[in-house]
Amino acid sequence: MIIIAIIIGIMGNSNYQDVTSIRDQNHLQLSINDCKRLFDAGLDRIECFEKSINAFGTDEQKQQWRLGYFNP
Repeated sequence: MIIIAIIIGIMGNSNYQDVTSIRDQNHLQLSINDCKRLFDAGLDRIECFEKSINAFGTDEQKQQWRLGYFNP
């Protein structure tokens, strides 16, 4: 009985991580689209991108942004 509970707990946690990852990527895309729509090219748009990436991006996306490789 305990083993079944542990397996269900692991599966639930894995599913939660997948769901939150997908949700965050959707939020990132929507936020970046809002930045493009609200701001002309310039500092305000770049700051909006940075805030969006910091809020919803993965660690890899954040690192790419810092290094200048991530271009929304």
